[in-house]
Amino acid sequence: MKRWAKYLFVFMALFLVACGSSGGKGSSSGGKTLTVGLSGDAISLDPVMTNDNQSSNVMTQIYEGLVKLDKDGKIVPALAESYEQVDDVTYRFKLKKGVKFHNGEEMKASDVVFSLKRAIVAPNVTHLFQTIDENTVKALDDYSVEFKQKEPFAGIMSALCHPGGFIVNEKAVKKAGDDYSQHPVGTNALKFVKWSRSNSIELEKFKDYHGEKLGFDKLVLRVIPEPSNRVIELESGGVDMAYDIIATDLKKVEENPDLNLIKSLDYGETYMGFNCAKKPLNDPKVREAISLALDTDSIVKAVFHDLGKTAKGVLPPTLPYSIADKQSLQKRDVEKAKALLKEAGVEKGFKLSIATNENKDRSDMATAMKEQLAEVGIDASINVLEWSAFNDLLKKGGQDLFMIAWTADSSDPDTFLFPCFHSSARGEGGNYIFLEDKKVDELLEKGRYAQEDSERAKSYEEVQKYLMDIHAWVPLHNKELTCATRKNIKGMWLSPLGFYQITQVKIEDK
Repeated sequence: MKRWAKYLFVFMALFLVACGSSGGKGSSSGGKTLTVGLSGDAISLDPVMTNDNQSSNVMTQIYEGLVKLDKDGKIVPALAESYEQVDDVTYRFKLKKGVKFHNGEEMKASDVVFSLKRAIVAPNVTHLFQTIDENTVKALDDYSVEFKQKEPFAGIMSALCHPGGFIVNEKAVKKAGDDYSQHPVGTNALKFVKWSRSNSIELEKFKDYHGEKLGFDKLVLRVIPEPSNRVIELESGGVDMAYDIIATDLKKVEENPDLNLIKSLDYGETYMGFNCAKKPLNDPKVREAISLALDTDSIVKAVFHDLGKTAKGVLPPTLPYSIADKQSLQKRDVEKAKALLKEAGVEKGFKLSIATNENKDRSDMATAMKEQLAEVGIDASINVLEWSAFNDLLKKGGQDLFMIAWTADSSDPDTFLFPCFHSSARGEGGNYIFLEDKKVDELLEKGRYAQEDSERAKSYEEVQKYLMDIHAWVPLHNKELTCATRKNIKGMWLSPLGFYQITQVKIEDK
């Protein structure tokens, strides 16, 4: 009898633990847990040490900036109580008082000055903030900050909404040193608990948060690279939300009465890039030949079906000054591709690799491209890498061809075109094609600093046409963001920036 009672007790204990640890329910430590399935792991949790969406999806929950984009795409105060543009180049911010960092320190103007100065010189985000004169960033008092730009740039307020502009605690950064990216300290509603690489990141409610009360107590961000597995976990209740639902899984989600599907166009584009610093890819004829060898429209439709659309130009149609909708899709021309390779002196049997990360859509596209390139005499291999290793390859210039998506860091087209194509952004800054072209640089600089809308439009139209003429990259897909949730998850919306604030999400009782 005693043995039977003992087994019953163990069974009941295990049952209660299992129930308490499931997503959207009470956690074993008490309170509600929100569990989200991500397609990849973060690279760093230091706002200036990376510029990728996977990291931003985590950091956006931990940190805040002076300003932010709201649901309608408007710039509104965040850590700033108010702000003003004093003249063409001078901006002044009045900070909220009593805001606490996760380490208990009160946020002061000195933290803001420290954060902005870090961002101005950090290779991953300098393209966003380099118009700010570092020497002019100063605290007027404990709750007021001012800076001046070297030249007037209309997009600076949009740039400050980016994670690179998040405010960090000076004391915490200096104390942690090189380990800070593993011990992030912000001011947002969630604070860092634990990071199990390639597995999960755990955050918990910050009790001293200065803003609206959080609707759950713990956030678990699970790394689930395989798309179908994310959906399976969602169906079974293993996660409450899943990002990046691919086209082949959409119907499964839509037909499930327990799930909701959210879709929205973003500010980004998936493209195939050429390493323009490598021979023979430095020759525009070779790049044109590779472009002509590909039937991008059929490849994109086969992979994405009706999700998003085939890209026509280098700037997404959702961004201002884009001429993508006025451009035509390039048609495949195998014979012309062969002729161009011959003109360029590239013999048959030319070998190259197509690098990408662990993303099924991209690996499927790479497989189709390999077959089409073979028809013009190019022997392509496919190199699929884990996300951080892939990023490392691109920044160091080890790639031949590669597939990746770039999403504008704000609603200003400068944050798409400048990092992707300006020579100062080669490698670390986002110019993974390692393009060095004086005409491109000049046009991008004109577009950045022009004060008249018509002048900006003219410069950006010209640079878009020129980049297509020199075949800087092959536009592939204008993405439609997707997220699926359980029915009891409310308040979720998708930012066109491609990473999402989820501190406003609520978990309703079932």
